[in-house]
Amino acid sequence: MLIKSLTIYESCRKFSYTININVVVITMFTLLDLINRGVRGDIYYRGYKTINYHQLLNVSCIAHDAKYICDCGNIKQSMLLPHLLGSAYHMDISNCNALTINANALENMRGLRKITFKNVNNLILNKYALAFPTYGSNTPLILRFEKVNIELIDSHAINGLIEEITFIDGHIHTINPFAITILKDHALLLKMDNISINCIESQAFKKFIVEQIDLRNCKFLSSMPSKAFYEVEVLDTLNIMGVQFQDIHSRAFSFKMISKLTLIQNNFKSVDAEWLEAFIKEDVSIRENNFGQTSQIAFKAIMVHRDYVSNEKMELRFSNNTVNFPNQIYPLEFKDTFNLNIRHLRYDNEFSCHDVDVKHKPPQPKSAFFQQYKDQLYFRLKNNSDKNDNFIVLSQFIANECHESIYWLYILLPSIGLLLSIIAAISAIIWYKQKRQRQRLKMEIIKPEPRTYKETQIIYQIENAGLLKTDL
Repeated sequence: MLIKSLTIYESCRKFSYTININVVVITMFTLLDLINRGVRGDIYYRGYKTINYHQLLNVSCIAHDAKYICDCGNIKQSMLLPHLLGSAYHMDISNCNALTINANALENMRGLRKITFKNVNNLILNKYALAFPTYGSNTPLILRFEKVNIELIDSHAINGLIEEITFIDGHIHTINPFAITILKDHALLLKMDNISINCIESQAFKKFIVEQIDLRNCKFLSSMPSKAFYEVEVLDTLNIMGVQFQDIHSRAFSFKMISKLTLIQNNFKSVDAEWLEAFIKEDVSIRENNFGQTSQIAFKAIMVHRDYVSNEKMELRFSNNTVNFPNQIYPLEFKDTFNLNIRHLRYDNEFSCHDVDVKHKPPQPKSAFFQQYKDQLYFRLKNNSDKNDNFIVLSQFIANECHESIYWLYILLPSIGLLLSIIAAISAIIWYKQKRQRQRLKMEIIKPEPRTYKETQIIYQIENAGLLKTDL
């Protein structure tokens, strides 16, 4: 019996070991499958969307010569870009209704030079989705997004040896901090043309070097936080043209160096103090912009770079721009290291003669800035609601409205009017009190004390008898 019991025990133990080994093997294969699909968990939560990656279809990618073609075929279902192996010069991803790319999906691709996304909706680029480590390839990459609606560019989603990034005719919902991390010594181009952006987080673009940044005809649909662009170096040109901004917070654009800065025909809701921090090396031109509600020191953080070499001051051209101050007008402040060239600066405000020294002959503004540029500063005429016309140059306004006699007349007329109003009010109060007093006097009636006829006759005789005399 003992031998049989031992035999049964050994058989059960071996069976248990076999089951455990099978469980381990199955678990390992499951994990490898998940890793191969780039899935870190069955359920991925991103605040606004929950995705079950097991329910996603893999995009079918076909190799043709030196090109990979990944076409979703406009299938109305969310799809996933699988991990790809092989070698290709160009990858084309197109016609997707919803596409997700997880971490390191293309890390095993060799020889990639260009990736193009076209006609893709609801694109989600998770962390390290387009990561290209330096050990994988020494070939810098060109990324192009054309007619693509991007739901999310997560932190470090675009990472590695990136040479050019271009967004054309699309929409970006959210750009997270550190969304673009360029490991190349410097990239050639970051371009956005006709792109609308819902939300850009602080430090979305941080610490990279690029030859050129070109923003054209874009719309930022929410306020720009501080350090959205942070410690970025632009070796050639930062060109922002025809862009619509909401509120721009202090140092939203912070650049360590820009060779040439150009801001043309942009529209801002408001710009905070020192909204643009930039060290300019060669040239700066700011023209035909509407800055909305403007801080007095909005442009104070634009400075000359220490490597600027010239016997003359760098010229800062500031022409045909419009600013607005919500309460009281202020002179704009710039660094005195520039040769400031202001042309046709419009204040969307009325000017007051209170800001003019009328005792000076001829009268002149009290502010040195207004005095220096009085022939280039334009102010809105009083009681004029037309947003496009009826501005008057400051020098002409002062000549017409701010003579000393006119100035004193402007002061005396309201004072006289106020004095007359006070006198009229006092007179009305006095008249009203006298009227009330007369009414009270009329109402007072003297009633005689009740007496009998005999008492009345005695009193009457006493009143007419004169003094009584008594003989002692």
